[in-house]
Amino acid sequence: MRSTSILLLLTVGLLLALSFTMLASAVMMDSRFSSLVTTQAVAILGGVGLMCALWRKDYRFWLERHWWLYGLSIVSLVLVLSPLGTYRNGAQRWVFGLQPAEFSKVPLLLTLAAWGSRFGPRMRFGSTISTFVWGLLLPGLVVVPFLGLLYKQPDRGTMALFGLVTVVVLLLSGMPKRFAIIPALLGAGLGVHFYNSSKMVRDRMDAFLHPELYPQTTGSQALKSLAALREGGLEGVGLGSGVIKLTIPEQHTDFILPVIGEELGLFFTLGVLIAFVVILLCSVRIASRAADVEGRLLAGGIGFLIACQAMINIAVVTNSMINKGMPLPFVSRGGSSAVSMLVMVGLLLSIARRAPENSQASHRGSPNPFHSPDLESLPAR
Repeated sequence: MRSTSILLLLTVGLLLALSFTMLASAVMMDSRFSSLVTTQAVAILGGVGLMCALWRKDYRFWLERHWWLYGLSIVSLVLVLSPLGTYRNGAQRWVFGLQPAEFSKVPLLLTLAAWGSRFGPRMRFGSTISTFVWGLLLPGLVVVPFLGLLYKQPDRGTMALFGLVTVVVLLLSGMPKRFAIIPALLGAGLGVHFYNSSKMVRDRMDAFLHPELYPQTTGSQALKSLAALREGGLEGVGLGSGVIKLTIPEQHTDFILPVIGEELGLFFTLGVLIAFVVILLCSVRIASRAADVEGRLLAGGIGFLIACQAMINIAVVTNSMINKGMPLPFVSRGGSSAVSMLVMVGLLLSIARRAPENSQASHRGSPNPFHSPDLESLPAR
């Protein structure tokens, strides 16, 4: 597992180095240059410190306290909606300069992994009613407070991400695949509700379908993002030489990938995509060789969350998906996002560090990297 951990660290380190370089380039003409760069550097340093601490600490320590972390996360999301929260850009997502929704990803994953480990056998071998209750209904109720508080902010992108992660971890835990249609239908219904109840969502959908009709308003980001990627071509116009980047709103946060494409070219853009594939594969390898069920589910959930968030961001900036306002992991500016992602990497490294030496032999020949006899023999507690 040492080689996997080294590869994971190297990949994350390269993304962070690229992030800092492109942030400096993206905001070079901004009067807040020093503040933006300094605060991001502090966040990355703090995140790296937490990552190292979690790497050394046994991940099961946090799994045993997942309800406490769950409770703190819910309280922080409630504070966002209180008078202490900050309203900006049409949403109230910040409190004391932090974005609790980003930090809530860790308690969500810990709680789902602990639930799947404890009740996995009931999901697999119980009656249809028992499987439904323990495999979907009850864990769904556990996740509902997250989704409800995110809905109120509103943060529809993170809300959708939480829903997808929940379904994937429950499937890995043993929930029958046929039950996945229920959250899929609920998600579709919620999407229709968003479209009918929010003018902003309707405007974004119109801009997604026909950005050329809204070049000065809601279609501006998509058109300028695509123009920056085209301008960069294969080799880019050179670091710091991009011009279109200066016209893209939020070019240092959600739309930092077009800055990379314009200045460094297609090869670096594809390199970012490959980096997230590597992170996902490292997560799968760590999950398949984890010491216990909790570790497997936690590693699998972390890998999926990081990869899914990256794919959503890339789809948005290439106008392949409606704008969700979601940062690119490890690359976009955002202290809360950077710290939460590095915390998840620390948990992955902790799982890898405690993998048994003979785990590779014990899993050889299994078609499913998450399969283990423990999932079937673990008694329901």
